Amino acid sequence: MHKKNRQTLVWDNIPEWAIFALEYGIEEELFLPNEDLEMISRFIGENFPNGYTMSVDWESCTEFNPRPAFGKPCKTHKVTFVTN
Repeated sequence: MHKKNRQTLVWDNIPEWAIFALEYGIEEELFLPNEDLEMISRFIGENFPNGYTMSVDWESCTEFNPRPAFGKPCKTHKVTFVTN
């Protein structure tokens, strides 16, 4: 893939509970219920159909975000995604 096709997208409302599955894949996530895994899959499919890499800004978090990217209100972090 050529670098010119890559796009950087920053989301400041990614649920903390979803970060592991976003980084390592939902196949590796053993503790989240199917409903949450489906939300993560939908988020990836809608926003990154060709894949991505990501980095989490652990210092930038909102302890209670009423409008996370998906799911119910929760603690969220700023995550930078680079599309493939």
